[in-house]
Amino acid sequence: MKMIKSVTLTPGRWIYVCPCGFRYTVCRVDKKEGKWMVYCFKCKQQNGKYYRVMDERMEFNENYNNKLNCNCFTTICLHAPTKNAIGAIKQIYLKGVWKGNAKIVHAATIRLDQINLPMAKLDAAMLPDDLRRLLKACYRNRPGINWDTQLMDYIVLEYIKESKEPTLFK
Repeated sequence: MKMIKSVTLTPGRWIYVCPCGFRYTVCRVDKKEGKWMVYCFKCKQQNGKYYRVMDERMEFNENYNNKLNCNCFTTICLHAPTKNAIGAIKQIYLKGVWKGNAKIVHAATIRLDQINLPMAKLDAAMLPDDLRRLLKACYRNRPGINWDTQLMDYIVLEYIKESKEPTLFK
């Protein structure tokens, strides 16, 4: 019987990333534990790694389709399995003004040519070709991107509602 490797994780949020590309969800570790197994249930290998997931700022210059005013919204960005993991928290800003914290509830890895009409309309109220041009312009300062092979993350975020519970002590 093959021994499954395990790792010790410190308190915080972690994501397991396997080279096969299977998407895992962010897990929360409350106390130091040494029983987190290193194993991918899709490819049945033990060559992945755990990465700490931090809350990150996500800055928007435009509120296309008025999407940032909805409870849930989409965005398309460069592929980053640790940053764009399901369960990761993003601090949403529009032109430097905080809109709220949002949690990634869905993520799909696509190429630019896979952006279809529903994706483009929901994300930016544009036709797919116009959205592709806009995304290329957003990343024009990143040299070396081959847009024929570059992976993108199409993510759905949902604002985290603040608790409405009355506070006992003020």
